[in-house]
Amino acid sequence: METINQKIAHLQANGYELKFEEVFNKAFENYKKIALYAGLAILVFGFLFIFLAAIGVVSFVGAEHLNENVIKQLEAKMLKQEYLDYQFIAVLAINSLFSPISAGFLKMAESADKDVEFKMRQFFSFYKWTYFKELFVATFIITLLSTGIDSALTFYKIPVLGGIISFAIGIVTVLSTPLIIFGKQKAIAAIKASISLTSSQFLTLFLLLFVAFLGSLVGLIGFCIGVLFTIPFNMSMQYAIYDTVIGIENEEIVVPESEEN
Repeated sequence: METINQKIAHLQANGYELKFEEVFNKAFENYKKIALYAGLAILVFGFLFIFLAAIGVVSFVGAEHLNENVIKQLEAKMLKQEYLDYQFIAVLAINSLFSPISAGFLKMAESADKDVEFKMRQFFSFYKWTYFKELFVATFIITLLSTGIDSALTFYKIPVLGGIISFAIGIVTVLSTPLIIFGKQKAIAAIKASISLTSSQFLTLFLLLFVAFLGSLVGLIGFCIGVLFTIPFNMSMQYAIYDTVIGIENEEIVVPESEEN
């Protein structure tokens, strides 16, 4: 049977066909299966993150000094360049440290596609060192590049260009995380393979991910909390792209260590 490395090499040498309608339909069907569960998971993780952030602010300012004026002063400071640098570091750290949870949503999409039960604890299954170190490095590099360029161009008053470049980086690296968790690739190898494989189908991938982005914003119309249940469409799209381009063989399905025993 062809190994994942042989498959990647074959696709790089011979190219592949990527049909917009086929991938979109696959992503949408998968999304319908995970929308509710994934939305609730995002809600739970969101509340947890807000709670931890609130504790951090209170610890930094002091509960006795926390009032409306202090909050306004903090908001004003956040717009200054030195604090923008801190925000960049915070985004870099948070994205990298929580990358295994993001990978967990792709695992959820795979489970739904295979009609296999997905359990809440599986969101943390990729904190296993084998996966965590690769996900951390890959996410760190991608975030450093995309957010760094975006922040720099925003500082020079051309945020639109920064957003475009950041989105383009997201397109060419879209296969990185699934290559790590499904294809068991190392971080650098996954990024290189993703860039190589996506470059030949950049326009189609742009359309797919742009539509997924617009689909995720649908929840903002009417009732904002609805966005929590439309964001998973992005995850389904990423999974559908990987499964269409490379495919997930049965033996490559990731099984959390706790379920193997």
